[in-house]
Amino acid sequence: MKKIIALICFVLIIAAAYLYIDNYIEEGLKAVDLNDNSPILVEIPSGSTTNDIAEILFENDLISNIRTFKYYAEKTGSDAKLKAGSYVLSRNMNADELINSLIKGGSSGNTYNVTIIEGLTNEDMAEALSKQTELDYDKFIELMESPDIFKDEFEFLKDTSLSNLQGYLMPDTYNVYVNSSEEDIIRVLLKQFDEFYINEIKPRMENTSLTFDEVINLASIVEKEALLDEERDEVAKVFLNRLDINMKLQSCATVNYANGVWKERLTYEDIEIDSPYNTYIIEGLPPTPINSPGKVSIISVLEPADVDYLFFVAKGDGSHYFSNTYDEHIDAAEEYLR
Repeated sequence: MKKIIALICFVLIIAAAYLYIDNYIEEGLKAVDLNDNSPILVEIPSGSTTNDIAEILFENDLISNIRTFKYYAEKTGSDAKLKAGSYVLSRNMNADELINSLIKGGSSGNTYNVTIIEGLTNEDMAEALSKQTELDYDKFIELMESPDIFKDEFEFLKDTSLSNLQGYLMPDTYNVYVNSSEEDIIRVLLKQFDEFYINEIKPRMENTSLTFDEVINLASIVEKEALLDEERDEVAKVFLNRLDINMKLQSCATVNYANGVWKERLTYEDIEIDSPYNTYIIEGLPPTPINSPGKVSIISVLEPADVDYLFFVAKGDGSHYFSNTYDEHIDAAEEYLR
């Protein structure tokens, strides 16, 4: 009887918790003041992310909760549609009304979205940017190879010495002005990375023995090796475990980068390439990141899974089989590579 009562109490507590969360979100989406229709001029800068926009709205007392607004925008698929520009808003507008206004565009009205996916090299990113913006590919490459141009503007660049920006251009969807130059676009990507560095990376650096550059370097490998977000922390830990015992990383992703061709399965000839990026030959990390990783891969390196794995092999469905010993790894490879 006591177990039944305890179970009922548990169910009631869970139900109450869900009800509280729903009410909390609902309250956060309501207008701040239904009786106040005073016009408030708001400027959403080019390159603003959903979090940036939510902070601006909060600072202008147009929303009561940043996280709730951001969550709702993402849940409704509106986050990638919000536009930069000048807006006249008011405190009697609820979240839906604010989002609809931000989707329609402000008085500037001359913006568009640019999407950069995770795991792109400088060349791939320059091509993607050039196609989406109709700006010059070569100019993008030139800027990506000239980090000193931006060194005084961003904190993370003051804390490192880079020869190029591969690894440090944050993948995301950005809203930019149509008259943006190549330099404006790169600056927008760097601004987003710098904010992530300040708010998410620096506070976690005490958890790792890696330098900041090494974190991004390893994250770029994790980005290509792990297709599933839920496995990235395990893949990261495999490589970290190998680094700890001076075991070669033997990453297929770095070999593909060295060869300039992506292959699902490497040949013996592939892994014999003489390159500082061939981690089947060199010890430790390659000289630089092999792409610009996403946020999940970076956090996975800073907060890896608590496992002892030293090996993993792809199952063919995007997931991996992890193992502690070479014999287990060989057995798994034979099983999944048939």
